[in-house]
Amino acid sequence: MFLDIDGVIAVPECIKDGQWALCDNRQQILGRILTETGAEIVLSSSWRKWDMESTLEFMKGEGFLFCDKIVGITIRAYQYLDRTKKIHLSIPRGVEIKQWLDTNVHSENGLNFVRKSWGFDYTYCILDDETDMLYNQRNFFVHTDSIQGLTEEKADEVIEILNNKILP
Repeated sequence: MFLDIDGVIAVPECIKDGQWALCDNRQQILGRILTETGAEIVLSSSWRKWDMESTLEFMKGEGFLFCDKIVGITIRAYQYLDRTKKIHLSIPRGVEIKQWLDTNVHSENGLNFVRKSWGFDYTYCILDDETDMLYNQRNFFVHTDSIQGLTEEKADEVIEILNNKILP
């Protein structure tokens, strides 16, 4: 599961040092998703740092309950820009997610999935309050309201996607 933090499990009702903070009740809902699906987390959030080690350290310090489920972070596409020339491009988060999938998921016959003799053993879901995903990610995207964050209803949508093994 590709997980954003702000607007999903950090919302305005939970403030720490003047910033949105992790909400215990939203984390409990996330825990239900993880339990019912066996999903692992790839952070696609601005909360991710430049590498896994510093991301995990930061998330632990913020009180994230599922650091043991974090298996990756998406790239920060902005790192590929020439900062000396002050070039700014708006790169959709969906592109960062696609790059992670292309790099980390086994490819067979040009399709991104891991094939077992009985079928497919992976699917994914994107949980985010922003909508800058790619068109081909639409069936794997659950959009949260930035103020409400993750609700039980949105969790049900995520669980449905992950447990039904929709083929990417």
